[in-house]
Amino acid sequence: MKNVPMRFDGYTFRHNPSKLTIEDAAAVAAILPPFDAPDSVRMGRRLRLVRGEGELYGADCLEQYRGLRALCEQGHRGLLSLPHLPPMTAYLRELSMSAEPREDILSFRFSFIEARGESSPVDSADVYIVAEQGESLWDIAYANGKGIDELAALNPQIRFIECLNIGEKVRLC
Repeated sequence: MKNVPMRFDGYTFRHNPSKLTIEDAAAVAAILPPFDAPDSVRMGRRLRLVRGEGELYGADCLEQYRGLRALCEQGHRGLLSLPHLPPMTAYLRELSMSAEPREDILSFRFSFIEARGESSPVDSADVYIVAEQGESLWDIAYANGKGIDELAALNPQIRFIECLNIGEKVRLC
């Protein structure tokens, strides 16, 4: 399986984070009736929280960080693509950096929170292609002049963008 880079809203991480944690939990509430035994009820799924840390390398590491910081300050949601996981719509919630006395290396931490997304209705003007053996969503995006974030957003049913099933339908627009 190809190790694909982490991406958010058009920003591509040159190096994937060294640590990545995804919290995915159910919302459960306790029921405490006055004259009966306590019980619990599942209230659905909580929004996923993605935390991580890594390093930015190169003479432009501060510029790389500024690009991330600009996305954080804009505060809008975007498509978050994580290696080997289905993409999700999220907000960049927190971002911090620390610089040790090493040249051209900057450490950073981040957290994303999943955004509740609305699904887009499919209409008759949609254009699809069928995946062939060994194709990834990256391959289809490149071959059709599309951005990977755009294709991932159009195809929320595709769980793993780095390897498609033979015959899987991919929506192009």
